[in-house]
Amino acid sequence: MARNRQREEMTRLGLYGLAPFVISAGALWLSPFILPQHIALDFHQIALVYGAVIVAYLSGAGAGVTLAPPQTLRESFLPGQLITLVAFVAVIPNGVFVMQLGAAWRHLIIFVLLVYLLLRDLNATSAGLFPKWYGALRMRLTFWAGLAIVLITSRLLIWGFY
Repeated sequence: MARNRQREEMTRLGLYGLAPFVISAGALWLSPFILPQHIALDFHQIALVYGAVIVAYLSGAGAGVTLAPPQTLRESFLPGQLITLVAFVAVIPNGVFVMQLGAAWRHLIIFVLLVYLLLRDLNATSAGLFPKWYGALRMRLTFWAGLAIVLITSRLLIWGFY
């Protein structure tokens, strides 16, 4: 019974967690008809920072599995730390050192990191480190988050924010 409750709670929270991505994509595509472009661009920034937070959260969840005593995966702790660092670089508005990233590229980085973390979590699920339902949930959530990121990125590209 407790497992079903955990599954329901994680599913509900995961679906609620899609809201910033979906709302941001909607705001960008409703601009300039309903929202001014400068307000819609604030939503793109919200989605970008939120995406980086989600990447860091998922990376940390994987680190917990990596550190678990009965580890059956041979994954190092280092990739999770590097993923968080790359997500951090993606959200820095003025770039890092001499590297400047356009808005669309920054969203693409978050998208690629989410896909990598999905693959890592599916591997952990098949190894029995996560419940089977978690892999299916992660696939659905990553699909919808990825679709929203693609919509955000495509609108930014149309507007010339490379």
